[in-house]
Amino acid sequence: MNEKIIEIAAKVMKVTPDEAKRYYKKIEGIDAYYFWQPVRGGSAVIIDSNGEKLGASSAVNFNKHLEEFKKGRRN
Repeated sequence: MNEKIIEIAAKVMKVTPDEAKRYYKKIEGIDAYYFWQPVRGGSAVIIDSNGEKLGASSAVNFNKHLEEFKKGRRN
């Protein structure tokens, strides 16, 4: 993972890059990472190696978020 991806995650979730790095995981099977905030009302974002992203609120679970990303949805 490069700094560009971390910066995108921080901007989308409105946190510092250090905060963005606290909660993330590599998504198996695709070249992308999932970042999230483990708080009520937090946000999450999936970012691929090209910088394409799909953000979501905490109301969207990981499986639905990933499904939409795989379908090509971006914001």
